[in-house]
Amino acid sequence: MNRNSYLLMSEERFRKYIQEIEHGTNCTEFLFQYENFISNVRNDPEAKKEYIIHKALSKLKRYLMYKLLQEKPMCTCALAKIFQISEGTVTHHLKILEKAGLIMGKKEGYFTRYYSMDKFIQLLS
Repeated sequence: MNRNSYLLMSEERFRKYIQEIEHGTNCTEFLFQYENFISNVRNDPEAKKEYIIHKALSKLKRYLMYKLLQEKPMCTCALAKIFQISEGTVTHHLKILEKAGLIMGKKEGYFTRYYSMDKFIQLLS
């Protein structure tokens, strides 16, 4: 079992696993159950979607951009000034958030204004 596998285990299951190793008991059944659990999660489309969302929000700047867009729709130039980064970098972060389904861009003339999906749905209704 590699190091990342331990991160996915609940604390209680991890303690049980360590106890079995310390006492020299056979932990084959536990490992089999754990492998089945991981296999089921990997094949679950909802789990993959959740993973993409968590990954999109894992960078602090992206998370802050998302929170700002929940408050008010903005274009890349405004976000670039707020975060003091280039518009290209902002666009990169916004595309990741958009791919995760958290925000949506709406073309308004020359600019694209980005909305959180909550605000975008309110705008359409």
